[in-house]
Amino acid sequence: MYSGREASFSLLAGLFSARLLDAFFTPREGRCRISRLSKPHFSLQQERDLTSARTEVSSASANRALALVCIAVLLSSSTWLSGTAVGPILRQQWKLSDAQSAWLTIAVQLGFITGTFLYAYLNLSDRFNARRVFFVSALLGAAFNIAFAWLGAGLASAIVLRFLTGLTLAGVYPVGMKIVAMWFRTGLGWRLGLLVGALTMGTASPYLIQAIGARFDWRVLVSIASLSSIAGGFIIQSAAADGPYLRARARFDPAMLFKVFQHKPFRYTALGYFGHMWELYAFWSLLTFYLSASFRDHAENWLGYLPLVAFITIGAGAIGCAVGGWISRRSGEITVAIASLTISGACCALSALSFSLPAALLLVFIIIWGVFVVSDSPQFSALAARHCPPEYTGTALTVQNGVGFAVTVVSIQVLPLAASVIGWRWAFMLLTAGPVAGAFFMLKLRRMAAP
Repeated sequence: MYSGREASFSLLAGLFSARLLDAFFTPREGRCRISRLSKPHFSLQQERDLTSARTEVSSASANRALALVCIAVLLSSSTWLSGTAVGPILRQQWKLSDAQSAWLTIAVQLGFITGTFLYAYLNLSDRFNARRVFFVSALLGAAFNIAFAWLGAGLASAIVLRFLTGLTLAGVYPVGMKIVAMWFRTGLGWRLGLLVGALTMGTASPYLIQAIGARFDWRVLVSIASLSSIAGGFIIQSAAADGPYLRARARFDPAMLFKVFQHKPFRYTALGYFGHMWELYAFWSLLTFYLSASFRDHAENWLGYLPLVAFITIGAGAIGCAVGGWISRRSGEITVAIASLTISGACCALSALSFSLPAALLLVFIIIWGVFVVSDSPQFSALAARHCPPEYTGTALTVQNGVGFAVTVVSIQVLPLAASVIGWRWAFMLLTAGPVAGAFFMLKLRRMAAP
């Protein structure tokens, strides 16, 4: 009885021998032909062994590519909130108000939105090699982020450079999703869960850098994030490979920016995603404001741990993405999205009551919120990839992200203004509208998909 490896080796050797014999015994023109071997005869078990070996190789290549893309996205997305993480330092050095400090995040979001529409309008990741688009974008993002650290002399220049950093991130996150979709036809929900989990950890990493290296100059901390982005770009370009699917290059069609929304399932998916985004980045970027106000009231000794608390809370979302993706294999993407939206929406509604909890209990509440606030994100991406024209998958994912991040700009700006009137205790309750709207459209999509 052959082992799987022995069977595969013997079959491949037999196939090679047959080809060799065929070449030797096929006479030149004018000579008598002795024999012609058409195809070696394999037993049914041998055919199965060979098919199994090929499947294992293909699966191993796909999983390796998934791991590399996740690592690259984790490293390259570290520039995203690097300005937000050092915001408390700049608020003191540049004497900024809370609303002005929020522009360190809003500028990145605006840049990302502009970039997504630009990348989508030009169909960049569908017309050109997606890995190359990722590589160039990651390097440019690192360059703009380093410029923010060493050339930014005030809020005005910082906003410009953060905007340009955000613009390049449009070639990292959405394009990374397309690269994963090139490797898998099924099970995309849980695999994108790993990718978004990596994005979440990368987004949270500047807070960890700040917590560990608090004694370093903020410029050094931002530069570390830039070096991380460079490493991510080189991993994609040199170590990863193109998948076997979605390889067809699309023709330039700027109208696809709007055409993708004509398909009702994609439209419902996108509208659900927009509700999710109303909450997500406002929670991530303004979390320290909410916690700082709570700790000042009754737990001042916790104020020094804010960067570490922010890292743990945002990083916990990686667990939510991975677990939610795994559950989606059995329950489906829509079910996971609805459950996540329901729980995170409940956290929004309870945020005012939780504000006065003891610091340890508040931390538990915030971490739970951090798990579910992003666990639906990969499910929206998987649904969007399923319900869009295959040759324009990159464009569809990019434009959905672009509009979604436009929503975040509004919520990030609205909450500090509201907090100046009603206080941070009540401000986060305004985020409840997003998960409610998202769950509504997911229920509509479920009814449409029901037989």
